[in-house]
Amino acid sequence: MNTLTEKIKKNYWLQSVLNSYSLMFFSLDNFFAVVILTVTFFSPFIGLSGLLAIILINLLAYFIGFNRDEIEKGLFGFNALFLGLVLGYEYSFNQTFIVLFITGVLILLLITVWLKGLFMLYSIPFLSFPFVIAYWIISLAATNLSNVYLDQEHIYVVNEFTRNQSSAFYQFIHSLDNIDIFPFVLIYFKTLAGTFFQTSVLGGILIALGLLYFSRIAFSLSLIGFMSAYVFYSLFGADANDLNYYLLGSNFIFLAIAIGCFFIIPNVYSYLTVIILIPVLMLVSLSFGKMLAVFQLKGYTFSFSVVCSAFLFSLNQRWFQKYLQVITIQYFSAEKTIYKYLNSVQRFKNEHLYKLILPFAGEWNVSQGYDGKITHLGDWSKALDFVIVDSKSNSYREPSGYREGISRESFYCYNKEIYAPFDGYVYDIINTVEDNDVGDVDTEHNWGNTIILNHLNGLYSQISHIKKDSFNVFIGQYLYKGMFIATCGNSGRSPEPHIHFQLQTLPTFGAKTFAYPISYFIERVGQEKILRISEVPKEGAFISNVLVNELLTLSFSFFPGQKITFQKENTGTNINWEVLTDAWNRTYVYCTESKSYAYFINDGVMLYFTDFEGDRKSLLFLFYLAAYRQLLGYYENIKIQDNVPLIHFNSKLLQFFQDFVAPFYLFTKTNHTSTFTYADNIYAPQKLSIRTEIETKLINYTFKKVNFELELKDNKINRFIIHTKNKIESYVCTHYGY
Repeated sequence: MNTLTEKIKKNYWLQSVLNSYSLMFFSLDNFFAVVILTVTFFSPFIGLSGLLAIILINLLAYFIGFNRDEIEKGLFGFNALFLGLVLGYEYSFNQTFIVLFITGVLILLLITVWLKGLFMLYSIPFLSFPFVIAYWIISLAATNLSNVYLDQEHIYVVNEFTRNQSSAFYQFIHSLDNIDIFPFVLIYFKTLAGTFFQTSVLGGILIALGLLYFSRIAFSLSLIGFMSAYVFYSLFGADANDLNYYLLGSNFIFLAIAIGCFFIIPNVYSYLTVIILIPVLMLVSLSFGKMLAVFQLKGYTFSFSVVCSAFLFSLNQRWFQKYLQVITIQYFSAEKTIYKYLNSVQRFKNEHLYKLILPFAGEWNVSQGYDGKITHLGDWSKALDFVIVDSKSNSYREPSGYREGISRESFYCYNKEIYAPFDGYVYDIINTVEDNDVGDVDTEHNWGNTIILNHLNGLYSQISHIKKDSFNVFIGQYLYKGMFIATCGNSGRSPEPHIHFQLQTLPTFGAKTFAYPISYFIERVGQEKILRISEVPKEGAFISNVLVNELLTLSFSFFPGQKITFQKENTGTNINWEVLTDAWNRTYVYCTESKSYAYFINDGVMLYFTDFEGDRKSLLFLFYLAAYRQLLGYYENIKIQDNVPLIHFNSKLLQFFQDFVAPFYLFTKTNHTSTFTYADNIYAPQKLSIRTEIETKLINYTFKKVNFELELKDNKINRFIIHTKNKIESYVCTHYGY
C-alpha cells in the first residue's frame, strides 16, 4: 500500500489529476480523490467529461509554461473538473460538443490565469470564479448554436430512470435513494452527491465517508454549515429541498470548510463565524438566483465564491488580528494545521523577540525584580537589579579585622565585568559620576554612569551604576551579544554595588521601562538547576547564562551542504541525510530514502526542531523526536521539556476522537523530556549520552511511549538508539561532514 502511494506521488500527471478532485474539498488526499473520482463515474459520461477536462487543462497549462507546482496541486484542474462535469451533465454528446468542450476548457484556462493574477494582488484566492464565468460564457453562447443540444435525460429525471431501470449498475448506485432516514441527513447526502452532478444517495454517503477519513474537522464543519442552512431555510420559510439543486447546498458546505478550517485557524470563533455567515450566503444565493434566472443561467458555486472572497478580503484589512487567525502555511489538512498552530503558539510565542542574555558572567542574584518595593516603581517598575551573594546570602566579604569597615571593594560584584545583552550600537554613555561610598547615594545623578544600547527596531537597553572610567566601548560602536562593556560600580542612586538593567523604547536616560524576557538562563533552586526559556527572572532568584559545551555545539551544528550517514547495526543498511535550506531560508534535514523533511533552528544555545513532513516510520522522524529540543550546554540532571504536535505522535484511535474537538480542547498531550545520563568529564566532556522520552497522555494515563538514546563522541552524533516495547534498534554514524 505504501509502495503504491509512493508511486502515485512520484507520478506528476497522475498526482495533478487526483489533486484536482480532492481540492474540491480543500484537500490533497489521494484516497479522498479516488472516492470522488469513483462517484463522478456513477454517470459515466459526466465522469469522463470531468476527467478529460482536468487532463486537457493541465496539459495546456504545462505546455504553455505556467507554474508546474500549481498544476500538480490541482489549482487549474479543480475548476476544470467543475466545468467538465456541468458540460457532461447539461449537453448531449456529438461532434459539435467536442469542439465546444475543448474551447470551453481553453476559455477556462484564460480566465483562471487572469483571475489568479488579479486576486493575488489582494492576497485572496480565486476559488471557483473561473468555472462559473466560463460556464456562463458557454451557456449564453450555446443558446445561439443550433448543433448544441441540451441533454434531456438529466433535465427530466424520469427519462433517466426509464432508460436505465434495467441496468444492474444503475440499480446498485441508486439502491439507497429511498432509504428511511432523517430528512436532513438524506438531503445532506444528496447535496454531497449533487456537488458532482450525481443523484445517488450512495454517492453522497461515499463522499461523506471520504471526507470523514480525510478530516474530522472538515467533516463536522460540513455538517454544521449544511445544518445551519437547513435551519435558516426553514426559519425563513424557504424550501430546504432546494438545497439539492444546482449545487445550492454545496455552497454552504464549501463555505463552512473554507472559513471554518482552511483559510482560518479552526477554533471556536471560526465555527461561530461560519454560523453567522450562513444566512448571509443564503440571501446572496437567493438574490443572485433571481437575477441570473432572467438570463436563464445557474449560479452554481458563485455565491460561495463571492461571500468567501469578500470575507477574506475584509480580514486582510484589519489592523490587528484577534479571534480569527488567517493561515499562513497551508498544509491542506485542518488537523495538521490546528495541532501545529497550537504547538507553535505554545513553543514560539516569544520567537519574534530578540534573544537577550543576562549582562554578566557566572551566577548572580536578583536583588530587586519587576515591581520591586524599593526603586522599581511606576514607569521604572520593569527593571532588574543584580548582585553576587555568598552561601550566607551576604553580598560582601565580612570584615576580617577590628578596624576594617565595609568598602566598595568588599562587595563580590564590584568591578565585575558587564557584557552586551544583545547586538546593537552604543547610543549614549554617561561616564562622569564618581562611585559612592557604601551607604551613600547620589540623588543628583540618579542613574550614575550609564550606557544605552540601541538594538534597532525600537528596542533599547539601559545598564546603570557602572564604575567610572571602566568603559571599554565608545558611542557609535557596534557591539555583538556577549562583548565586554564595562565593570560594575556604585555610582548614582546606589547605596551598594549592583547592576541595574532595563529595556525601553526610547533612547533617553531613565525612559519608561517595559517587560521583556531573557531568552535562556539557568536558575538554581537549592542544588537543583532549572532551564528557563523566554522568562523574566524573579526577585530573589539565583541565575546565570547558559554555558554552551563544545561537544554539544559541534555535534548538533547542522550546516547547509552537510551530509550525514547512519548505518543500522547488524544489517549494514545505510540511511542518508543532507542539510539544506529552502526558498524561505528555513534550514532542514532531508532524508534521501524516505523523502522526509525535518525543519530546525539552531540559535547557538538551543537546537530545536520546528516541523516535520514526510514518513513517520523513517529514521529521520525518530531523530526529530529524539532531538526535538536540545540544550547545547551540559548540565547534570537538568531536564529539557517540550510539547510535540499531536499529529505526529498519538494513538490512532485516540487521535480520531481528539480531532473532532481539537479546535476547542485538547484532552491528550504529547510530552518530550530529555536528560543527560552520562559524561566522561563534567567540565570538558569528550563523550556524552542523552536520553529522551516521548509519551502521549490522557490525564495521567500513558497511551504511547518511546525512548531514545543519543551518544555524542568525536564531535558528532556517534550512535542513535531507539527503544520501543518490543525491540531495540541501534544506528551508528559512519559519515558526518561535507
